[in-house]
Amino acid sequence: MTRPGLSHRAEPVSTQQPYQLYLLECADGTLYTGVALDVVERFIKHLLGLGAAYTRSHPPRRVLACRGYPSKGDALRAEYALKQLPRNQKLEFFNPDERLLDAVLPVLGGCHG
Repeated sequence: MTRPGLSHRAEPVSTQQPYQLYLLECADGTLYTGVALDVVERFIKHLLGLGAAYTRSHPPRRVLACRGYPSKGDALRAEYALKQLPRNQKLEFFNPDERLLDAVLPVLGGCHG
């Protein structure tokens, strides 16, 4: 028997949003913006030269920031907006708690939305 107002099928609530917008700093100081389901996995692919063409010629040094979005479309729209900003405003696009400046991303277990 269930109580009034409560569903008999409780679904777990996920706080992590599936699509992540991320900002990388490359070895030459340039910035790269991308979208991924798993930022840690994608960063490793970039490191191995299996990511974007840009990061094959500009190896990534670290993930500067990331933010979760509920859909791929939302993440891609945010990526476009971020890419339109001048370099000096790109990090400010992210909230302070989304910035990973000196963090080691694999130790953190990725980005959470």
